[in-house]
Amino acid sequence: MLEVNGVHTYYGHIHALKGIDIKINQGEVVALIGGNGAGKTTTLRTLSGMLRPKNGEVSFKGRNIVGMPAHDIMGLGMSHVPEGRRIFPQLTVRENLDIGAYKVNSRKVINERINEAYALFPRLKEREKQLGGTLSGGEQQMLAIARALMVDPELLLLDEPSMGLSPKFVEAIFDIVQRLNQERGTTILLVEQNALMALGVAKRAYVLQTGEIRLSGNAADVASDESVRKAYLGEE
Repeated sequence: MLEVNGVHTYYGHIHALKGIDIKINQGEVVALIGGNGAGKTTTLRTLSGMLRPKNGEVSFKGRNIVGMPAHDIMGLGMSHVPEGRRIFPQLTVRENLDIGAYKVNSRKVINERINEAYALFPRLKEREKQLGGTLSGGEQQMLAIARALMVDPELLLLDEPSMGLSPKFVEAIFDIVQRLNQERGTTILLVEQNALMALGVAKRAYVLQTGEIRLSGNAADVASDESVRKAYLGEE
C-alpha cells in the first residue's frame, strides 16, 4: 500500500530524514519507534504531504504522492492524526467531526460515519455538544482519531496517540487501534513513545535513529533485539 524509497527531508538546513526506506502492506499495523528527535513525526508529516522531501519517492497505492497537497493525499485514502491531537477547542465534538468530513459530499454518509464514530467512542456521543477544549486529554485523543476516520481512510497515520494519557486511556486507545485493524481492516502506521505496547499490537516495526532506519523486521523480533530492549523497553 505504501512504499517509501530513499526519502531525505530537511527542516531548513537540518537534515531530518536521511534516505529512509519503509514499506507497509495492506492490512498491517506497523510501528515506528525511536527516541526524541529521531525523525518519527517528520516521517509522518512527509508521508501525509505536510512536508515535502528533497529527494526520494513516496508511493501510495502505486502512485507517487511527493508534491501532492495534503488534502489531496487525504482524498486518496490516507489520514493523519498528528502529535498533540490538534482538535478545534472552540468547536463542539460534533462540529469537529463535521470538519473531518469536509471532503465527503453526502450528508447521509457524514451522518453515518458520525454514528460509526460514536459507536466506536461512546464517550464522544455523551459529549456531542461539548466544546473540544473542555474534554480530557484521553477524550481529545479519541476525538482526534474519530475525526481522522471521517474520510474512511485505508491508511491511518497515528503520531504518539498515548502521549500524556492516563494508563486507563492508553489501554483504551490501543484497544481502538487493534479494533480498527481487525474489524475494519484499516492499515495503520503507529508512531509511539510506548514502544512495548506499540510492538505488542504491530505486525512489523522500524527503529528510527537520527533520521535513519537502524533496524526493521517482525515486531516480535524487533522487541527481542538487545539494543531495542535497552534503549526503548527500559531493560538493562
